[in-house]
Amino acid sequence: MTYSFKFATTHAISLQEFIENVTASYEGPESLNEHNLHHLAMQLQLLANNKYFLSQVVSEHVLQHALDVETGTMYGNDSFVLHVNRSPFFQVRVCFWHPDGEQKRQNDKMNVYQCLHDHNFGFLTTNYYGPGYTSRLYQYQHNRELDVDSASGLKFCGIHQLSKHEVIYYEPSKDAHLQVAPSAFSISLNLMFETNTNKQFIFDPRTGRIIDTVISSSDKARQFIKELSDAT
Repeated sequence: MTYSFKFATTHAISLQEFIENVTASYEGPESLNEHNLHHLAMQLQLLANNKYFLSQVVSEHVLQHALDVETGTMYGNDSFVLHVNRSPFFQVRVCFWHPDGEQKRQNDKMNVYQCLHDHNFGFLTTNYYGPGYTSRLYQYQHNRELDVDSASGLKFCGIHQLSKHEVIYYEPSKDAHLQVAPSAFSISLNLMFETNTNKQFIFDPRTGRIIDTVISSSDKARQFIKELSDAT
């Protein structure tokens, strides 16, 4: 289910301190009980209170990129990976939210402002800059039989705006959301955990039926290799 954590502290930590604190307390998805989620959410809020680290990271990336040294991973034009921890896996990512979605083609089915979807990984998110985007929140019960054109039992849970001093946890293969563009450019910070083996779905918000699945880049690579092998 979606959890909301609210914090009043103005104390801030660096990105390196954040990574060290998460590494010290996170032992994998099985450790994500409510107590540990609260602790990790607090760490993300403390990082979000630091209004200088992101500009420094971006500046360093631009300088190193100019020297052809790769430092991060871009997700299209809308997000950037700040850190990847291999074992246990977690990822720190920053996302950019445009007020009218101009960075995405309006006929793109993966336009985040038109795509009601779930995730097959859990993640914490908080607002870093701007008014924050709004989400229409849903839940469903995942099972292995679900696929394209299945009735998912999707339930609408309300509307929520991501705001400062609040951290939200989305549970994998259970919470689904449809983002609504913010009123002004906004930035969010994410702490993302391991991906499970479940399919990630796109839903029709009117009927709750599954209309498509999301294929990851690694799955696309495996599919291409299989098709290439079959062809030869």
